[in-house]
Amino acid sequence: MVEKTKAEIERENKEKWLDEHLPYELMMLRYNFSRLTDDAGLFFLEWNTAHASFAVSAANLASFLTNGDTGRNNFKACDFVNGFRSQKGELAPVFLKMEPQIFHLGKSRPDGEGKFDINDIKRVYPWIEQEMEKFIKQLPADLKKYWNQARSIPPPKDKSLSVATLGPQSASSAAPQSWTGYKPQNEK
Repeated sequence: MVEKTKAEIERENKEKWLDEHLPYELMMLRYNFSRLTDDAGLFFLEWNTAHASFAVSAANLASFLTNGDTGRNNFKACDFVNGFRSQKGELAPVFLKMEPQIFHLGKSRPDGEGKFDINDIKRVYPWIEQEMEKFIKQLPADLKKYWNQARSIPPPKDKSLSVATLGPQSASSAAPQSWTGYKPQNEK
């Protein structure tokens, strides 16, 4: 058996990341944005769930796009597109609001004024969409073919699909694990 080189393993990880993990994070951001801005309204706990999920996806994507993650185990946009780096600019303070409110049970959690709110969400969302579009356009051809656009698009909301229809989900994934009726167009 021939062992893979470090470069071959890194390449395979990039391919998998573009196929599933990065599109999944973008799909979750998009889905939760649509839930948070839906005029029909949500029960407050459902809204809070979508809010927290949106913030996690937004922070992950922003960290990726700005090459802000210093961990050796995390991909950055520049690992895929040489020299790519988004700038948060005037949105930097908006992203900072997430830290004490959503990611930690700190002593100085905001109450009322200073919370990461729907107005902030409506500013962060288009920035991430715009920066992701730039990133995808700049992907080299040998990597671009692995970008799974279909996995980045949430399936249509179908209220007839329930836990009983889908079965229990045991982990997060880019597509339902227990149901075979929905498959993104270019799903492998």
